[in-house]
Amino acid sequence: MMYLAFRSALAVGAALGALAYAPPAGLAASTAASATGSVTSSACPTCGTAKATSASSAEAFKWPPWLSIEWPINPFDRSVPGAVFYVHAAMHSGTPTVRDLSGAAEGMVNGQRRTVPLHFDALPAPGMFAVRAQWPTQGTWLVRVTLAGSTTALVSFDDQGNVASVRVPTRVVGEQTLPRQVAQREIDSTLMQLAARPR
Repeated sequence: MMYLAFRSALAVGAALGALAYAPPAGLAASTAASATGSVTSSACPTCGTAKATSASSAEAFKWPPWLSIEWPINPFDRSVPGAVFYVHAAMHSGTPTVRDLSGAAEGMVNGQRRTVPLHFDALPAPGMFAVRAQWPTQGTWLVRVTLAGSTTALVSFDDQGNVASVRVPTRVVGEQTLPRQVAQREIDSTLMQLAARPR
């Protein structure tokens, strides 16, 4: 079973066949157990500099929210029938809930733009959520998942509806690589690239 924990920096449209995205340099990985007790999730951005600073300084830095996408999901986990992928969410303070998540499926169907708001199902494991297929099978779709209004994962699919790529847009601030806001024009541009790919 393979998990999307953001293990390589992918550009959507240039590497749609890849199934992993690596957290940017400086992100330390923390472990989160799934309902089956076997999943790792990259969830602690910008903690990698703690070795070079005092413990108090490292503690003072509040790393931003972070997301990981898990796919393929455990086929024997029947907790959320019809789930397409799982979301691992982490925040510096507290455990994320459904209220901290927002998202939509952005699609192009027969040349028409479509937007379908997403519903997230909480899983038994803290900070884990399931996303079911809430968009039509026709057309080209890109799913946007945002945590706490600041960290966004963009998920694309192949022609069979399988996850094809995951990207978390980031920016560099000083020596830190941090998640950034995703503008609607970036969503539209990415969707157009996906729709234009050879079938």
